[in-house]
Amino acid sequence: MDASGGAVAEFASRLRRLRIEAGSPTYRDMARTAMYSASVLSSAANGHRLPTLQVALAYVAACGGDREEWRRRWLEAAGNGIPAVPPRPAGPQIPREPAARAIPQELPTTAPVLPRPCQLPPRPQGLVGRSEELGRLASAPAGPVVISGPVGVGKSELALHHAHNLAPAMVDGQLYADVGPVPEGGYDVSGLVAEFLAALGVPSGQIPAAADQRAGLYRSLLAQRRVLVLLENVHCERQVRPLLADSATSTTIVVGRSSLLGLRDVHRIRLEPLPRTDSVALIAQGLPERAQADPASANRLAELCGDLPLALDIATRKLLAHPEMSLRRAVNQLDRPEALLDWLSVGDLSMREVLNSAHVQLSDRACDLLDRLANLPQPELRADESILAGADQLTDELVEAGMLRPTDRLGVYRLDPLARAFVADRDPAHNLLPRRSVPFPRIRPRAGVRQLT
Repeated sequence: MDASGGAVAEFASRLRRLRIEAGSPTYRDMARTAMYSASVLSSAANGHRLPTLQVALAYVAACGGDREEWRRRWLEAAGNGIPAVPPRPAGPQIPREPAARAIPQELPTTAPVLPRPCQLPPRPQGLVGRSEELGRLASAPAGPVVISGPVGVGKSELALHHAHNLAPAMVDGQLYADVGPVPEGGYDVSGLVAEFLAALGVPSGQIPAAADQRAGLYRSLLAQRRVLVLLENVHCERQVRPLLADSATSTTIVVGRSSLLGLRDVHRIRLEPLPRTDSVALIAQGLPERAQADPASANRLAELCGDLPLALDIATRKLLAHPEMSLRRAVNQLDRPEALLDWLSVGDLSMREVLNSAHVQLSDRACDLLDRLANLPQPELRADESILAGADQLTDELVEAGMLRPTDRLGVYRLDPLARAFVADRDPAHNLLPRRSVPFPRIRPRAGVRQLT
């Protein structure tokens, strides 16, 4: 023991008092909750050395203590210059007292450090605009956050930017999953829960077999730790409901095209396409000289891209690869729908595939309404004057998919420009035959390609 009354001894003494106040549970009982062995928990309170922060907080949680208060106490103790894990002595320690009077002590055990997963993809660079949305995210109350919006609107970029802002405070790690569409046989979220439990340090033999027990253990760990969870490309509530935890210390960010209205007690932020000034600024950021020389063409390119960050990013990258091409020449070549969608493709990023990934999720009747709208001279739809019976729910479906956009006029929607190009590209004749008769199949997204949102 640290008989000098130093910070380590004081910290250990407080840990022991906390255990007494909790009813003196055995270290074996505490180990079941803390996910550390009884010997590790015992050594944390013996005063030989300052335990690691993770071990100390696990000890505190097992005794029902306040993790934030004890985090501050640990930092105070660590700040006194005493190393958290001192170097091992060169040889065995020989007790000075006779062996008959020595008090048996468990040999100090190096506390195993829980894995700290860092699964977030890289922070996106060059985020333009979205200051209002970032402010709302920063001031959001504790609890899960749902970021939704149409295809290509920059949901993933905003979510990653916000997640990296939060990451330094999430000392127990970050978890990430690209959830993806629901397969025909249904979605089994328990497999993802098991992967997250393993990433948080739960041995495979201690991961429950039952789905509800896995989810319960996962929520318990998030309630005790500071973990950031980012779930992208979510299509329905069933995919994430078992992963939502009531935690004042952990944060879960859910990203998808749908607002997931079936989830209760979540904070929602829905993204819309960028204001035109921000769209032009995004082009100018990548192509400063060409945008400055021809602002009118930069504005027209932003219009053709529907003010969607993903489309603007792809177009900018293509133009960077063709330094000889002016903005005016590019705009003149992109007025035809098929030319526009052909251009908006670079590497494994393609606006045609992104739009198709939204289109394949639409119902047959929503596709019929979309085809009819694309054939109108002014592709607008008023909520009180529908060209198709029972279109209220279909309108909501098309808005969620990003095919329709609300206008400044209440109850009036217009066809997204890229969505119109996509429909025209599928059906150049613009015929009004039923969708099943159209000889342009909806292509399924390629396996293994992360769908950006």
